[in-house]
Amino acid sequence: MSPRIGLNFNELLRASIKIVDTEGWEALTISYLAKKLTIQPPSIYNHVKNLDELKNSVALYAITQLYEQLKEAVHHQRNEKAIFALTFAYLNYARTHPGLYKATLSPSQTPEDEYHQTANKILNLIYEIMKPYHLNDIEQIHAVRGLRSLLHGFVSLENSEGFGINIPIDESVLFVLKNYISNLKQ
Repeated sequence: MSPRIGLNFNELLRASIKIVDTEGWEALTISYLAKKLTIQPPSIYNHVKNLDELKNSVALYAITQLYEQLKEAVHHQRNEKAIFALTFAYLNYARTHPGLYKATLSPSQTPEDEYHQTANKILNLIYEIMKPYHLNDIEQIHAVRGLRSLLHGFVSLENSEGFGINIPIDESVLFVLKNYISNLKQ
């Protein structure tokens, strides 16, 4: 079967990103993508090997977008202002793009690929904003893990409507974050 004129990998990727961004990570299937593009499913295989390859490309797009937003948020910020900026940029991305956020948690198969390189850039960014706290190597690992857990925990609970008490979630984030930073300073 010859490829549809005008259909290419970038068009497939754009359509896949839109599906994930508006309908969720699980909504992306070959048959659903084909339906959205009004093509037959086999036409997609002229441009990608399989669904995993397509999902890996969406995950790379999502984690790159997240990294860029985090990097921009912490630009020229130091100490606790950098942690606050990173936190709310992270939460904003997850709230604005829940499907793409979920894609950032779906790494591809090979640890040396571009996805993992970008994920490492996020880690390095977090390590960089931890430098002013003069933590030793092990403490720094604990601090980064703690912040990542705090962020993902709030995102996960908020996405699953796990916060039932009528107090703004961002107030809880600030409360926990201030305590987290206070412990870093000790």
